[in-house]
Amino acid sequence: MKVVQVGVGKMGRAWLKAFATTEDVELVGIVEPVTVNREWAMAEYGLAPERCLDSLDVALETLQWDAAVIVTPPPSHRPLAERLLRGGKHVLIEKPLAATIEDARDLVAIAAETGKTLMVAQNYRYHDAFSTVRTLVASGRIGKVRSVKIEFRKNASTIFSENDFRYAMKHVLLVDMSIHHFDMIRAMLGANAARVYAQTWHVPGGNFEFDAAASVLIAMDDGAVVSYTGNWAAYPPETSWNGAWEIIGERGRIMWSGGDYTGDFTQAEISVQQWIEEPVLIAVGTVAKGGQLGLLEAFADAIASGTQPETAAADNIHSLGIVFAAVESAETGRVVQLS
Repeated sequence: MKVVQVGVGKMGRAWLKAFATTEDVELVGIVEPVTVNREWAMAEYGLAPERCLDSLDVALETLQWDAAVIVTPPPSHRPLAERLLRGGKHVLIEKPLAATIEDARDLVAIAAETGKTLMVAQNYRYHDAFSTVRTLVASGRIGKVRSVKIEFRKNASTIFSENDFRYAMKHVLLVDMSIHHFDMIRAMLGANAARVYAQTWHVPGGNFEFDAAASVLIAMDDGAVVSYTGNWAAYPPETSWNGAWEIIGERGRIMWSGGDYTGDFTQAEISVQQWIEEPVLIAVGTVAKGGQLGLLEAFADAIASGTQPETAAADNIHSLGIVFAAVESAETGRVVQLS
């Protein structure tokens, strides 16, 4: 399968690295309007100038390809994805699927209308630690899950450049980061959100123009209650990108921290404690292909088989729904019901 990558900014560079190490798909070109980013891609990966384009129109006219990976700021997701789907291309798009729930619904409908695969890059589902915890929950070892507590803390100013678009995003934590955690909740519990209540606040000393911290209470449709607190302008100590989890079941609990893909928390700590017993450390399993590599394999397999991938847009819209319900709740002060 031949793929074009649209966007070669900070996250786009991680995708180029994945393309350079996978055999599941072939990168035939990039589309990037910023000259310095195109030049970087040519120098770093030896891409020919005729394959490094500044226009999607030119790519559609001059290159032979089957699918696209979109790695651009959220407001551009709807127009780019629609153009590609209607142009006969399958699309793997970085989270969030769209900048509004209305645009997300429209993209799901367009994908169904065109018969093309539209998949969201929820790469946290393809990490070793998450896969291990998800399997533990599914095994029934702690019984039916009753509650989940998640705490996430990162200082984005140590990660992104001074002019990064995220610093000017409203509800940046919820829209650009918490979508990962909300999606993991759905995948882990096999349930969707029923009600959401949220509050956000501005973190003193941070780089963000708007609120960069939030607390969200989520009532799932299977009866579980999720308490989530996140801070993207946090003071030390920080958590891993996964966050720190406590999952309470009828027969025990699972504790999980660390184990993300960046190398700063390479050793995940996962334990199971059944009631009246001591905690037991759990060995972390290994997924064959993690992160972007896992996503690319799943994307290629779905297209080849004509089946929906696990993180198809039609499913992911339920994760995005939690995000926008939290945004609405934070702005109105009311509990938001989801269908």
